[in-house]
Amino acid sequence: MAWLKSGDEKSTRWVKEQIEILNRKGWYHSIQLPDGRVIEGVQSIDHLKQRLARFPVPEDLRGKRVLDVGAWDGWFSFEMERRGAEVVAVDCIDVEKFRIAHELLGSKVDYRILDVDELCPATVGRFDIVLFFGVLYHLRHPLLALERICQLTREMALVESFVIDDGLEPGPYMMEFYETDELGGQTDNWYGPTTACLLALCRSAGFARVELGEVVKQRAHVTCYRHWEPPPANPSCPPPVLNAAANNRDWSNRFPKNKDLYVCCFFNTKEQVTKESLRIELDGYGVPALTATSLGGDGWQANFWLPSGLDPGRHEVRVRTVNSHFSNPVEIEVIPAVNSPLPF
Repeated sequence: MAWLKSGDEKSTRWVKEQIEILNRKGWYHSIQLPDGRVIEGVQSIDHLKQRLARFPVPEDLRGKRVLDVGAWDGWFSFEMERRGAEVVAVDCIDVEKFRIAHELLGSKVDYRILDVDELCPATVGRFDIVLFFGVLYHLRHPLLALERICQLTREMALVESFVIDDGLEPGPYMMEFYETDELGGQTDNWYGPTTACLLALCRSAGFARVELGEVVKQRAHVTCYRHWEPPPANPSCPPPVLNAAANNRDWSNRFPKNKDLYVCCFFNTKEQVTKESLRIELDGYGVPALTATSLGGDGWQANFWLPSGLDPGRHEVRVRTVNSHFSNPVEIEVIPAVNSPLPF
């Protein structure tokens, strides 16, 4: 049962109470100092640990690069650093509490002030793990934001977001839009997706696998993977034969950068396939199939959305099924955009 609702006086009062608590404490995240003392925030250390425990984050992150988007006071950034990761933390404003904690902890986290729409591989690089906690519903363009997060992710992105349901039952793919202060009296809340819609947004952003963890008090915890599960050790079917990967507009293998384009894969397999049983890769990263259509005999066509942010040059497409190894590779070419103001 949803308890935080748009246009609801009780919800608005609750949000105001939380803001009053924050103003009184001064910190949102609690921070434990090296000598054991704790700066008490709205969220306790135990609560913060519980939030993180809902995701499959290894205890040992040595050799990993982690991005914390919307770092706020920085507990998650500093925890990733404690586990051995090289960490970049970003927020849209310079949060003084982050800098205080950074100094008190002797942290080496790289702190940058950037909006989500400024994030791209050219500005911050790529990361094994991206944390995207409590940010999505504050953004005017949530799908574009998730596309950017996907561009930055090498292994997995962890998305925690407000949802308008409890996630217990399959729900509609829909979002509420808040024009002004309809949700909690705050003007920085723009969208409230259903849990099903949030999962669909993550898939549509380009992630290969999207897995829902718990939904706790209308906070959904979603792990988004860039790679498919490993191919079967003993496949029951031979790999497909990939004949072509073509631009849906002109049937060439060339794709202008920053265009909203689809890749049409033409392949042969004796299996009966569905979009759910296909495993398409682009440059080694999984991409979800949008369609899988029989062309008669053993001929098939599958379409996928060309991920944003690909560099100009040649890129490799492969296809397999859940029962096979990968097909032969086929190349496509991304060509520079003409007169495009977009850097990504």
